[in-house]
Amino acid sequence: MAERGRPLADEPIAELVARAVEGDERAWEALVVRLHRVVWKSVNMMTFDRDVRDDAFAATWMRLAERLESIREPEKLPGWLATTACNEVRQILRHRNRHPIAHVDGWSGSSVGELLDSLPDEVADHADRLLADEQRRQVRAAFERLDDGCRELLTVLVLADPPVPYDEAAEQLGRPIGSLGPTRRRCLEKMNGLLDGGGA
Repeated sequence: MAERGRPLADEPIAELVARAVEGDERAWEALVVRLHRVVWKSVNMMTFDRDVRDDAFAATWMRLAERLESIREPEKLPGWLATTACNEVRQILRHRNRHPIAHVDGWSGSSVGELLDSLPDEVADHADRLLADEQRRQVRAAFERLDDGCRELLTVLVLADPPVPYDEAAEQLGRPIGSLGPTRRRCLEKMNGLLDGGGA
């Protein structure tokens, strides 16, 4: 039971899961509030297609609702949600038979710079936002070009919020714990290489 004066969202994840399984709607809502950033970070790194992100976000929570009673280690839920969100994006993209990288064809840092140079003075305050949006598109495109193993590993070790401890990540990913650091470094180097190659 939540302590008096303590927000329900601050309760341990295990307590929220247990209460949600018992049908406590407030506990379910608190669980979503507590962990929604994990899911958003994961879907945002997989694609910049807003419809795909929204569908994957909703599908991830639906998967959790379906499996809530079978959750045995609630403290590992952030990592599970991150992996599930990535899988949902992949499934939606396969189903729709489209590839998000196609959306950035023809866009480069220089073309955005030329576009900004042509803008009238009164919209100059939007320049930073446009550049930031383009950088996010390039990062998402590079992330999508990584192999599935790197995307999954970076999602669990870099994007999960709160961070997933290495011992839990090793169990979840089915990899030796000693391999996670070097593999993470190699995956980030691949990502940097894709960004450098793309002119980012």
